[in-house]
Amino acid sequence: MLETLSPQVLKALTDVTGEMTLDSAVRIVTRDAVEHRLENISDQIRAFEQKYGMPFPQFDAAFQARAIPNQHSFAIEQDYLEWEGLICRQRRLQEVQEWLG
Repeated sequence: MLETLSPQVLKALTDVTGEMTLDSAVRIVTRDAVEHRLENISDQIRAFEQKYGMPFPQFDAAFQARAIPNQHSFAIEQDYLEWEGLICRQRRLQEVQEWLG
């Protein structure tokens, strides 16, 4: 079910984007939001790469081979899961970004 937008939200969308059609305005705002989220995710991924000195595929291979010191500590397992989640989220958002054009 599609809800209607209030006149204030519609005005804000058209003022922010300069677009007069709702579809165009929503597409622009969504594209900007996806780009912003991708930048944040990239920053977080870079932080993990710096922390562990390698990209995730290499870290994952070392983790699976049990070559990461103290890899079953809570902190390292938490980093692994968060990093893996960021990679998955990044892929999904990149697909949305491609769809939005």
